[in-house]
Amino acid sequence: MLLALALGALVGFVAVSPRLNGLGAPADRLTELLLPLAGISLLLLISVRSPLAGLLLTLLLAPYSRFIPLDLDLGAGIPALSLARLMAGFLAVLLLYQAARGQRRLRPLAWSDLVLALFLLVMALSVAESRYGYAFALQSLLDAYLLPFVYLLLTRQLVRDRGDLRWFSATLVLAGVGFAALVIREQLTGEVLFYGREAARYSRSFQKIISLMGNAAPMGISTAMTLPLGLALLAWVFSDKGPAGRGRTAARVVLPLALAVIALGVYMTYNRASWLSLVITLLVFMALRPRLRRLLLPVLLGLALLALIFWQSVISSPAVNERLLEDSSLGFRGQVAQLALDMVQDDPLFGLGYYNFGPIAKERYGWDPAPIFGEYPPAHNSLMFILVSGGLLALLPYLAWFAMVGWQGLRRFQASAGDEETRDMLAAGAALLLLYFAASITFDAVEATVMNLIFWASIGAIWGGTQHADARRPQVATGTGVDFDSPSAVVDTLKALFAGWQEEMLYAAGGPTGAGIGMTRDNALLLIMAHWTPDPAANCPVD
Repeated sequence: MLLALALGALVGFVAVSPRLNGLGAPADRLTELLLPLAGISLLLLISVRSPLAGLLLTLLLAPYSRFIPLDLDLGAGIPALSLARLMAGFLAVLLLYQAARGQRRLRPLAWSDLVLALFLLVMALSVAESRYGYAFALQSLLDAYLLPFVYLLLTRQLVRDRGDLRWFSATLVLAGVGFAALVIREQLTGEVLFYGREAARYSRSFQKIISLMGNAAPMGISTAMTLPLGLALLAWVFSDKGPAGRGRTAARVVLPLALAVIALGVYMTYNRASWLSLVITLLVFMALRPRLRRLLLPVLLGLALLALIFWQSVISSPAVNERLLEDSSLGFRGQVAQLALDMVQDDPLFGLGYYNFGPIAKERYGWDPAPIFGEYPPAHNSLMFILVSGGLLALLPYLAWFAMVGWQGLRRFQASAGDEETRDMLAAGAALLLLYFAASITFDAVEATVMNLIFWASIGAIWGGTQHADARRPQVATGTGVDFDSPSAVVDTLKALFAGWQEEMLYAAGGPTGAGIGMTRDNALLLIMAHWTPDPAANCPVD
């Protein structure tokens, strides 16, 4: 009932707000306040009913929240309460509340979480030295690094199995189609949507995409990051375990078309970091996943054949000559990276303060690009940004996080032999890690808040959805039997810990010296067994 009322209020406000323009500023303020409140109320109610659905809707809407609008403007001098900020806090409190009531069992923190927390702590300390003041630096740190970390933890808790992970993957594909549609439209029409700037150009032939995110690189890479899990979902759709009946037919038609639109959108950004992200994704899947290789190889061979036939047109095309071979931006990035390495020698351990690369580079070296909205751009290299801001104490934990997550993914990949879907999802995680890291070297991830949100949430979802792979090796514990009456009591106690799992009588076993059960959830099988043997010191008879 409440959900229906909130939805009706939202639709009503959307319908009525354009008709209030004649009332002037009071009506504008009313719309700015009530429309976000109606939309957020609807999201909160959905989240109470299904936290995962609330999270997925937040990821879909967050890129557009300040334009729809769904961000709450709290007045001059007060930071806006963005949709991503509000929902992160609400979902975190909701999960803690459910855990306190015994409705949810939270997964423990991992060592990589502590390493990432160390990185965030050092970056927070660097805020004190920022030349742009506490307000700007803290908001930048919150949106660029802290908020994505929160969504990493949230998705790991909310995505509990591969079924949840499929819903997450489908949501990402939907988001990617939306991004790609904006890219294609702007490239064909020259009209910028959402973002309040005039159109820009890479060269005489190509538009520089600024719709929605203000820059082609984060827009293209955000679009490309929806492909890895989309390809894993594609493999599942074409497998024997995919949806049955008409759902399978529809999915086998719609999903390949959606992924093709996403790939076209990535290409039409004409951004080389985005192109590299697409190449990395394809290479990782071709190398790790034979069944996807069989799906992709005919398509890639067809494209290669067309390129060979029209080779002369390809190498003389503007895409090659004006973008692929253009090297002025490469020289610029090399220059600012060298400046960053030179200046950080003053304090390599702690760095020079958050976001201070631009002002210091101007003072010491005369580096003077045009400021954007009053701030000099960072170093066009996320690793250099972190190094200058927080020094090695920030950069090393950041790099260690990538190494630790990659190692964890490799262990799960090795442990999931025979589980093709899990391996597809883990291959998607490997592609995401590599493409995000490669992209971070080419531009400033600190400004790409939507891209960061998608990446960290995706890694958390893959981690949560494939966690059963860690349990494939049997876990054995021993005890004296003092605290339990019988093996069946041990089994019953353990069974109570696995809420949401269904007991399968086919695997049930019992006797005077042991007991066992089998439980299933999605395609996972859990076996719980307990038995007792007399202590050797008891000297019991053999029979």
